Amino acid sequence: KQWYQRRVAITAGGKIELEELTQLMNVENNFMKNFFGRQLLHRKDFDRIFSHYDTDGQECLEKSEVMALINDILKHLETSGKNVPIPLLQKTYAQVMKICDVNNSDTIQKRELALLLSCFNLQ
Repeated sequence: KQWYQRRVAITAGGKIELEELTQLMNVENNFMKNFFGRQLLHRKDFDRIFSHYDTDGQECLEKSEVMALINDILKHLETSGKNVPIPLLQKTYAQVMKICDVNNSDTIQKRELALLLSCFNLQ
């Protein structure tokens, strides 16, 4: 927690603002690059993707975790590795949740991950 407190301002409630979240997500290693170009993802691939983005281990992807996943995908597909514009990230997040959050939990469950990934052409 301390390493990122020096990089971004955290609100009184311990929350990170969206703009600051994108700074934290600006990581050289894009985890999703391991899966681009594949015609088929196996169950172990889904498990690896889910566990990588489920940073708090709650067995669901909450907003910041879904945003991190979408950011990595869009960085590859839309911006050639450059920062994803916040409006694009927000718009894509809203569309993905409308389609993929089948049980209206405001999270992505492991079984909903396949639907989320099918929204993007990873090939």
